[in-house]
Amino acid sequence: MDMRQDFLNFKTDTKWIEWFVGFCDADANFQVFPKKRSYVKKKDGKLSEYINIGYGFHLSLSEKDANLLKEIQLKLNGIGNYYDYPEKEESRLAITKKIELEFLIKNVFEKATLLTEHQRKRYAVLRHGILKNITRVENQLEFDQFIENNSILNKIEDSYFKEGTAFDNWIVGFINGEGCFHVHNKNFLEFSIEHTDKPVLEFIRENFQFNPVILERGDRSGTRKNTYSLRITSKKDIETLKNFFESENLNKLEGNKLIQYFNWKVKA
Repeated sequence: MDMRQDFLNFKTDTKWIEWFVGFCDADANFQVFPKKRSYVKKKDGKLSEYINIGYGFHLSLSEKDANLLKEIQLKLNGIGNYYDYPEKEESRLAITKKIELEFLIKNVFEKATLLTEHQRKRYAVLRHGILKNITRVENQLEFDQFIENNSILNKIEDSYFKEGTAFDNWIVGFINGEGCFHVHNKNFLEFSIEHTDKPVLEFIRENFQFNPVILERGDRSGTRKNTYSLRITSKKDIETLKNFFESENLNKLEGNKLIQYFNWKVKA
């Protein structure tokens, strides 16, 4: 099979791509990493070292969403390798081949917009390295400079948040990864979302015109960054969110999150 020809037949619709990019902002891992190599010079027999640059895209989900991960792989023309880790109760999609990463860049991440600063920076470096075919530097300093020099972010235009449904589909995907629909004992409904990227939560809050403010939760899990949360409980905000997810113009929630949402909305 001609893999490049197969990639030309990529038919996944735009709404799903926008959803998937939001989902990746929540859960994906763009990897650029050094691999030290050494060899003995023929001329003088001395040991010399250099660094190969490795690239990868990983998406790890709970085993509850193993089928969702398989569906994602199928929609991406079957690229990458799927793994189950029963001891971790986890499943993973790993994409490491250059031609497949190039396909992912050109057909997915160039078609929609990552919004979290962390993911945008990591993607920018991976994109530069893959498209420029940069596979080697001579030392760790050059590798560090490669990362720093290529993680510069382009400005996201205000029109992205106001025109069309791209941002809305991104929200669905991001909530698919990070959102939590909760029903309390006395049918008290709550929706919450927590992340390290406060501006993204502000984008979501402003989009829905939710009343609660974004709260800083601190470094609760031993990570390097503080987390922030958006939590809604009022009937008005709950109804706004429910109507949003029922829109026919958007990609739907998928996998186990869809089940969670369904059990939540019947109480609304």
